[in-house]
Amino acid sequence: ADAIKSLVTPTPDGDWFSTGVYTTGNPYGIAEDIVFSMPCRSKGDGDYELATDVSMDDFLWERIKKSEAELLAEKKCVAHLTGEGNAYCDVPDDTMLPGEK
Repeated sequence: ADAIKSLVTPTPDGDWFSTGVYTTGNPYGIAEDIVFSMPCRSKGDGDYELATDVSMDDFLWERIKKSEAELLAEKKCVAHLTGEGNAYCDVPDDTMLPGEK
């Protein structure tokens, strides 16, 4: 509900909201062709544009890159379902729940 509200309500000047978007053509260097949470702004018309002036410190970049690696590993696991080749699961151990293998 918050994501929809953010898209149909104009974003206040200097503000932004975060929502999952397709990464093709993003200015942050996040891998292409995944859905990733990005800083966005809306004019309230149901569409969005990426906010490109959001400052991020080293800690945040480290967390972003870790999330990106997890999503790319998960994408490999389902490659046979998306028609992108043979599946190969190499999900990082630190993303597993206790008891998972």
